[in-house]
Amino acid sequence: MKDTLTKLQASSIIAFDKCIRLRDELQQLRDAIQNIGDKSKLELSFIATRKCMDKIQQSETYLKENSLQAKVSITFQPNHEIIQYLSKLSGLGQIEHSTQTLMGQGNPNKVITVQGKSEHNVKISSDSNTCSITAICVLPDRNVLVVDNHNANVKLLDQQYQVVSHWSSTGTPAGMCEITTSEVAVTLNGPDTNTHEVQFITVNNRQLVMGKKLQLQHECKSIAFHQGDLYITSYTVLYMYTLSGKFVSKMYEDTSGNVTGKNSKIMKFIF
Repeated sequence: MKDTLTKLQASSIIAFDKCIRLRDELQQLRDAIQNIGDKSKLELSFIATRKCMDKIQQSETYLKENSLQAKVSITFQPNHEIIQYLSKLSGLGQIEHSTQTLMGQGNPNKVITVQGKSEHNVKISSDSNTCSITAICVLPDRNVLVVDNHNANVKLLDQQYQVVSHWSSTGTPAGMCEITTSEVAVTLNGPDTNTHEVQFITVNNRQLVMGKKLQLQHECKSIAFHQGDLYITSYTVLYMYTLSGKFVSKMYEDTSGNVTGKNSKIMKFIF
């Protein structure tokens, strides 16, 4: 369809250009004949008249050729291989229906109680310090990712909470949040005071695979992901970024202490 349209457009452009060219040449010859008034230039007048007659004849021929209305039709020829392939299919897909019972809003004043707890040792042979877990993410497959701040690494635990993989960073990891069902983002600071990053990590076949890295201009502590955007805190500021790392806004700042809210008894909600 596109090729046919291109050919028709090209043909129209050629015809239009030829029409304009013949018109301009006739006007030039007419002006030349009118400017020859001296009898000594009768030969030039004769030559100009002959050329003018030739151009008139060319114009008349052109008009006769283009006065005929050509019937143009465009038809669609289907790809028979596609038709044969589709004829072999039992259908284009299926609609799945599922019913989920939604729990009504419970008592907002209900106290959450701990039903039980268990302790697990996630220290590995390369750890030189006591483990300090500062962030944790539970993936849909029930595997767990933890940030070990003191040992500067991120560890992947299986469903029995055994370390199956880990990644050691050059800086110090702090916070972590889930991006997709198999990807998380981790905040890092250091090893020097000017390095502040967000490292994306993907879990693939029980291994931690490093993805893209965002370079930021401030301390990176906690991190959250909501509706396509990243929310990152320093010690006193809450920042908003796009997932690609573009700065959006400084949403909140509290410089009343070294760590915002450290001594505050008021919980602040930001919408």
